[in-house]
Amino acid sequence: MHISKFRIHNYKSYLDSNDVNLESGINIITGQNNAGKTALLQALSLHFVDSPHRSTKTISTQLEKVKSESSIYLEFNISKEDFVNYIFNDFTQFLIPHSDHVEQRYYNNRGFIDTYLQGNNILQVTFPRHGAGIKSAVLKQLPQGHPTMCYKFNLNKDLKSFQYVNSFNAPSSFHTIADLLKQRVYFFHAERLSLGSCAHGVNNVLSPTASNLPEVLNILQSDLNRFERYNRYIRKIFPQIFRVSVIPRENNRVEVVVWNEDPELERNDLVVPLDQCGTGLGQVLAILYVVLTSDIPKIIIIDEPNSFLHPGAARKLIEILKEHSQHQFIISTHSPSTIAAANPKTINIIKNREAQSYIEAIDVEETNQQQLYLAEIGAKLSDVFGADNILWVEGKTEEICFPKIIETTSNLSLMGTSILGVKNTGDFQSKNSGLVFDIYKKLSVGKGLMPAAVGFVFDKEELTERQIKDLERKSGKKVHFIGRRLYENYLLNPQAIFEVLNEIDMINISQEDVDNWIEQNKWKRKFISQENAKIKTQDNWLEKVDGANFLSALFSELTKSKVCFDKIKHSVALTEWIIENSIEDLKELQDLLTQILKPSTSN
Repeated sequence: MHISKFRIHNYKSYLDSNDVNLESGINIITGQNNAGKTALLQALSLHFVDSPHRSTKTISTQLEKVKSESSIYLEFNISKEDFVNYIFNDFTQFLIPHSDHVEQRYYNNRGFIDTYLQGNNILQVTFPRHGAGIKSAVLKQLPQGHPTMCYKFNLNKDLKSFQYVNSFNAPSSFHTIADLLKQRVYFFHAERLSLGSCAHGVNNVLSPTASNLPEVLNILQSDLNRFERYNRYIRKIFPQIFRVSVIPRENNRVEVVVWNEDPELERNDLVVPLDQCGTGLGQVLAILYVVLTSDIPKIIIIDEPNSFLHPGAARKLIEILKEHSQHQFIISTHSPSTIAAANPKTINIIKNREAQSYIEAIDVEETNQQQLYLAEIGAKLSDVFGADNILWVEGKTEEICFPKIIETTSNLSLMGTSILGVKNTGDFQSKNSGLVFDIYKKLSVGKGLMPAAVGFVFDKEELTERQIKDLERKSGKKVHFIGRRLYENYLLNPQAIFEVLNEIDMINISQEDVDNWIEQNKWKRKFISQENAKIKTQDNWLEKVDGANFLSALFSELTKSKVCFDKIKHSVALTEWIIENSIEDLKELQDLLTQILKPSTSN
């Protein structure tokens, strides 16, 4: 039993959401801030008031009145087994209006469809072409002061156990079903709730607001095995907590307390009231209670678990939810780690354009495939999630340094672009380079959670002009090469090297030592080819020398092997010094990045 489809009309940022499909298990809702995620969850909670959409689409002039009625259409999928086990048991008899009171009857390929009017309710029941069983029913409720609720019940196997009622004024069982399902929807907001204490009672059903959490946990304590399992789940999410329990208080009240010390110490004077603990703990206690104690399937809606939980705790909560697949979970999140942990059945991304929220279904299989591609190239969904586009670069050094260079470039900023180092640039120069580029293309197209690739920036290495042209063609003109052999070639500033070396403890080298070493070694064959050494100009040397090996040898020999050149650590330090003191050394890179990130202004 789960919500299989919904459609929101005229509620907050939604003028019309169009039909959105959901599945049993975990469903993810994601999108940017203020896109409409919380409004969507509020509508699905079935506990909301009219809040009409306001934009030029609904109010074209200041004098025009807005249409006040909000509505939601919900379609439930209920198997015959679930209906008999979890719904039919709530009735002494199952009633639908007798055909004598049909307001309207018509026939289509599904069978006969009867429509009944009853006060503020409209009920439409579909009978299969063969047999008397009910196939589906649509109930539209129009209660005063509340949004319109339209429920559809799909029975995936014919249900034949029902009784007609001759009196048209007798309430239909479908109306009761609608109320029953409404009670089985829980909405956990991303806000602090006062859950610590309440009046003692005997109700073991958690209220929709979770306000009676101490009452239901007090009853759960008597179920020793289940309460112990409940505490094991809590310890899994919050390892620092030994257990929770409920204790009596004055005025016939009960209070939830937290044991941060081992209960075997028998120090109940050290317990901490739940109200004095962090926001996330109370939320998790309430969620786990519903998940663990509800044998009847529930619809559990959770708004932004990462807003009240550490990412690690949120992932553990998701893993526990996955163990209880009889429930349907609808979770909004910004967190890529939560999405990855959930392995969701559906993903819907909310986008807001022109003051209106739109819901776009994401192909889960495509998203899973993209995560496999990411793993293959050494990246994670968290590296790219939420970015507008990606610039793939040579490696980790460029991944760190290029944003620093962009920050110093006038009229240029990342503005939503993620810069990521590729796992192995040698793949791009292999015989299979076409296949490698194909992987990156697949990561950047389609309706997955991956943004588009704005381009690739690689070192020239010792590629020929023909090889460069070939890679440009295979990449669809998206690959770009820096003007020098390696990124480290831009860092061969003698003063920068001197300053970085002397920041290291126990190293005392003069500027003259650095200058002399460079002049004595710059044209050696181990750093530059004989052909390139024939053209002895400074520009030619900076372009053609093996900058990484040159810096490695310089660091090692000048420090008498006390310091080995760290490609990332020392390259970043050299970059930062050059940005601060000699930014003109990086002008060529600034121009290249401007050309890629702002192509219209660089022409």
